[in-house]
Amino acid sequence: MLTARSVQEAGLYVELHPCDCGAAGELTFSMIERDGIPVARYEGVCPACGRTRRFEFAIPAEPVPGRAYGGEQPSAIIDAGEFLWYSDRAAERAASTNPADARGRSALDGAIAALDEVLKFIPAGADAVPREVIGSELGQAVYDANPDRFTRERLNYRRGLLQDARAQG
Repeated sequence: MLTARSVQEAGLYVELHPCDCGAAGELTFSMIERDGIPVARYEGVCPACGRTRRFEFAIPAEPVPGRAYGGEQPSAIIDAGEFLWYSDRAAERAASTNPADARGRSALDGAIAALDEVLKFIPAGADAVPREVIGSELGQAVYDANPDRFTRERLNYRRGLLQDARAQG
């Protein structure tokens, strides 16, 4: 079982990991308890290949207030490249909607929150996310396409642009 910092982080992990056949499909979400630990469960059948899919995540009993995905530490299940990829997709969704409507604002909020997560992967005293902390195939592809996007300066600049767009909405 994986350990997620929040239900939101668990949900994003599921979104980033489609079925082996490539189809995403909707999974049913439920909360259960196992040995006194809250567990977020996502399960269902792939609509393309019929394979049963299940993800289970140990979740903290108390959510971290004011944080979309978790506390001050970086994720142990989603890497910086995956968060940046998700931020890009969320910003694209926001751009294709009216920024003043709820969907546009929500997409911008997701893009900003994901950038906040990328910043957590920059070690104290460093200026950028080190490539060696990116373990997923998707994350490595995003990093290798443009490593400069993982600098603190570029991430904060992008975050500022997204916050400006959010403020206009």
